[in-house]
Amino acid sequence: MVRVLFLVFITFNISYSLTLEQAVELAVKNHPFLKQKFSDLRSKRFDYLSTYGNFFPVLSFDYSYSKYRDTQPDYFSRNYSVSLYWTVYNSGQNILLNKIKQKLLKSSQNSYFETVLDIKFQVKKAYYKACANKEILRFRKIQLKSAEKNFQMAEKKLKLGLVKKSDYLQAKVRLENVRYMLYQAENEYKKSVAQLNSLIGFPLDTQTEIDTSILTLVEDNNIPEFNKIKKLAFNRPIFRQYAYDLEASKLKSFQSALSFTPSIYISYSINRDYSSIYGNSENYNIFRIGLSWTIFEGLKRYYFYLSSKEEERFYSYRLEELKRQILLNLYSLYLDLKTSYKNLDVARVLLKEAEHNYKQALGEYRVGKGDIISLVTAESSLADAHETYVQSLLNIALTKAVLEREVGVEKLSEGEVK
Repeated sequence: MVRVLFLVFITFNISYSLTLEQAVELAVKNHPFLKQKFSDLRSKRFDYLSTYGNFFPVLSFDYSYSKYRDTQPDYFSRNYSVSLYWTVYNSGQNILLNKIKQKLLKSSQNSYFETVLDIKFQVKKAYYKACANKEILRFRKIQLKSAEKNFQMAEKKLKLGLVKKSDYLQAKVRLENVRYMLYQAENEYKKSVAQLNSLIGFPLDTQTEIDTSILTLVEDNNIPEFNKIKKLAFNRPIFRQYAYDLEASKLKSFQSALSFTPSIYISYSINRDYSSIYGNSENYNIFRIGLSWTIFEGLKRYYFYLSSKEEERFYSYRLEELKRQILLNLYSLYLDLKTSYKNLDVARVLLKEAEHNYKQALGEYRVGKGDIISLVTAESSLADAHETYVQSLLNIALTKAVLEREVGVEKLSEGEVK
């Protein structure tokens, strides 16, 4: 459905309205890095499946033709050979290799899921920023109208001789300043939409329309308890990824220890040799059963075993360090989110007071009781209050998005691990 709507947009050159859920869905389908990770995951899967070949015998065919030219007379020979080779025992190393590749595949799967979470977070961040910039742009258009109204009043009063020219100039300066900030807001909004378009696979200049009402949804202070957040985080894909890496390293240590043991093999070959000198063929079959055992090759295997044990410790410490970092990040974000909600309450009150103050200053200036400085200051304070309110909503939205990314869930309220 989303693709059909996009084709309609391309055909008729209209703006495209996009929800956050649709943007996330498009990014998961279209993001090149995610496709790269998926190809790497498929490569790991095929690598794992290839280990099953070690349990089967190897069947090979050999053919050679030789021409001898420095003899009298010249002659040639042909050799055919069909061989079957099978390692029937090697201390279970084939089984271990299969299990190691399986653990690494599961690790790659969870790494892929982590990348999906990253992409979703990037889309959320870009979408929220675009919403905030759109709201700021809307407020600055309102500011421009207010500044134009103030300028027109000052201009009329100047013509009537009710105010000094400095009032007129003060209003004009404010008007041009607001116009300058409006251009800046338009630029920031276009850049934020371009960033969102890049993530979801749209042309950068697509006039993607976003739903700014999503910012108001974050006003509800419904933060789960920190203990619940912590439990959810420990089921995040990266924890499973690191756990599988640790399991694979333990199997590698065991595998390196088995390199000191012998292996047993059997082979059977059918051979056909022909020589032009004798003019006949020699046919013979060979059956072998053997034991292969590398008894000594210096300290190579010993140091390889020590290396694998250290690698095992490395993955163990890495998992511990990840838990420490995640817990610290979660706690910091949890405190930031609580503070952001407090700041939102202050910003809401500030906006209400600024609106009342501007109406009061505007009324006083109309009847000649106020001066232009008070009016411009009130209008500027109202503009700042609007932007502070939007910035407070954006801070909550972004902090929630980061917290959801750290926990590994779509929404904190749902508490479902993805």
